[in-house]
Amino acid sequence: MKRNDVKQLRMHIYTIEDLMPKEHFLRDLDALVDFDFIYEKVADLYSKTGRGSIDPVVIIKMLLIGYLYGIESERQIEKEIHVNIAYRWFLRMDFDDAVPDHSTISQIRRRKFKDANLFEEIFDEVVRQCIEAGLVDGKLLLTDSTHVKANVRENLREKITVNDEPSDYMKKLEELAIQDGLIKGTNKNKPKDGDKTKEVSKSITDPDCGLLSRPGKPSGFHYLSYETVDGESGIITDVYVTPANHKDSTNYAERIKYQINKFGFETKEVGADAGFDSGEIHSEMLSMGIKTYITEAIHANQFSSEDRYGKSDFIYDSSNDYFICPNNCVLKFTHYEKIWGAKVYRAASKNCKVCPLKEKCCTGKRKAVSRAYHQNEIDIQRKNNETARYNEIMKLRQIWCEGNFSHQKARHCLTRAKMWGIEKMREQCLMSSCALNLKRLVKRLKRTRKSASPSLETGVFENIFRAKAKFFYAYIKMTSLAA
Repeated sequence: MKRNDVKQLRMHIYTIEDLMPKEHFLRDLDALVDFDFIYEKVADLYSKTGRGSIDPVVIIKMLLIGYLYGIESERQIEKEIHVNIAYRWFLRMDFDDAVPDHSTISQIRRRKFKDANLFEEIFDEVVRQCIEAGLVDGKLLLTDSTHVKANVRENLREKITVNDEPSDYMKKLEELAIQDGLIKGTNKNKPKDGDKTKEVSKSITDPDCGLLSRPGKPSGFHYLSYETVDGESGIITDVYVTPANHKDSTNYAERIKYQINKFGFETKEVGADAGFDSGEIHSEMLSMGIKTYITEAIHANQFSSEDRYGKSDFIYDSSNDYFICPNNCVLKFTHYEKIWGAKVYRAASKNCKVCPLKEKCCTGKRKAVSRAYHQNEIDIQRKNNETARYNEIMKLRQIWCEGNFSHQKARHCLTRAKMWGIEKMREQCLMSSCALNLKRLVKRLKRTRKSASPSLETGVFENIFRAKAKFFYAYIKMTSLAA
């Protein structure tokens, strides 16, 4: 039996380059992705006088290491860098270089980078590099959302009353209804009496998060991270964060336009699940020449049952703008409902009163059916769901959107909010997405630049050899002089 007794430590001459594994993701990342663009992004945040600062690229790389390897806290990142050769190599730190303190990193991120929009700019730059590498073309964009648990105690909550204002889309529909003469215009200067309000639950710890209450989802305070991915490679092209009580379809069209304007995409198709099935999205995309492949949302009163007629049993006559009921009676337009953004059609009371099908049709005096203001656009776009392309896009959405979320939650710090506030949550979601994009970018660049990698490695080893040769030459010279 051999025993490894404690021995006196010997002196070795090694460099970090010698100890860094030849096959390592951080080595590939350092060789293939240039992070010097960060200096330009933060140049106006630093003074030209005074004591020198910590290298901003080192700060960002330290944070990025945390998201690449699922290290949740900045305190733990500091500890890992102390003992991890690969992390030190990536940060250009020698053995005797001090690792920046976690509190320093935190203060720089919270104070210097607070209003700089730096993390979005870094994310955008990575997306642009993905576009240059041929990973992204933007012709098909897929969108989904995932819940991220807020960093709060569930029992620390309060009830508050907020204004229940219509969305921007509903306000736009109201203006269109006024132009079409469906409703009368209101005096905007006249004060409103009795504005509608609603009561919501608010976290005392983090007021920015929202209470999640959706079927099949965990209850409690969460954030929603909306990600749009390119259908070709799954690269994340946009990240948007809201409280969990936010409706999916509210900012969708705005974010698609934002990406098209920023990256110059020539988007032809978009795909999403039923949470994004709204007249706003269908009409906005149709006006831009974009086909939607969005799962149709099912409503309780949409289809018929054994004891009740559904909306699908009423036939709409577009030429005369009225509905025909199962008893062949006409339902004429009566008014526009601002709350729903829909036109309402009602049957005559005298017809419903003597109708033999009344028991299966309506519960009141007469039947009413609503039709969305942009129903024509909705019908046009929903025809896309009847094609084979719809099934292809839904499969891609499942692979890329849901696959990305699963990967980020398992490995890239998207399971739980690390900090408080929607801006810090947005930073976390951006950096998590950036880490995933970088992994796919490096994989593509390694494949396309495989022929160039030997010369790159040769250059590195030549530099190391020269450095060692100079060291030994100086050592021999000093020894000979001493003798």
